[in-house]
Amino acid sequence: MRVLIVEDEPLAQEKLADLIHQFDDQIEIVERLDSIKEATNFLKKQPALDLIFLDIQLSDGLCFEIFNETPVEKPVIFTTAFDQYALEAFKLNSIDYLLKPISYSDLETALIKFNRLKSAPSALDKSMIEEVIASMQKKKKRRFLVRVGNSMQFVNSEDIAYFQADDKIVYLVPQNRKDKLIVDHTMEELQNLLESTEFFRINRKFIIRMEAITAIHTYFNSRLILEINAPCDTEIIVSRERVSDFKNWLNS
Repeated sequence: MRVLIVEDEPLAQEKLADLIHQFDDQIEIVERLDSIKEATNFLKKQPALDLIFLDIQLSDGLCFEIFNETPVEKPVIFTTAFDQYALEAFKLNSIDYLLKPISYSDLETALIKFNRLKSAPSALDKSMIEEVIASMQKKKKRRFLVRVGNSMQFVNSEDIAYFQADDKIVYLVPQNRKDKLIVDHTMEELQNLLESTEFFRINRKFIIRMEAITAIHTYFNSRLILEINAPCDTEIIVSRERVSDFKNWLNS
């Protein structure tokens, strides 16, 4: 079997590959890609594939943009951090999904299902899935529960300057404060929970609130560097791949 992995988090990508080979070490992982752009360019070449593992939320947008750019005629198993209750629609049309963090038993179930159905695969109902995702994205989170020492407290979204990922920990940093508060969400989950007109993921480590930005400067290699109204222990840089979308977000 020849499979493609499209996943923008290196650790998640590596774990998925390990689980696939644990299921069957003869499965060939043809390529590992981390963005809509890379996946689109690769699929346009019509590579010989049997199955695609596709993360719904990639660093440069929702994976459904891939289907708008090129036909995807191979079976897809989606990987996602979305809440499970909203994913029942993914069971239709022989579509399956893996809810992060992915377990071996879930992967095994999905691959057994794929092997059972691959002789007569169903068409991918993209419009149905997009409708599910759209309905989920309407439910935005307005406050977050964070850890402060041995206690917990709420922070309203309008008081947030940015979120920062550091290894496996995600921090919430309020505006005009020095606190770095641990929040129990991944960056992918936050992208789905936050209001997209207020927050933007500028790179893999940072999600910034628009109102927190105080200045924007050009930076080498076609990137941008931001000043914000909260302290940060590193430079806050908009990745080159995100600059165009970032400018559109500012103007929206």
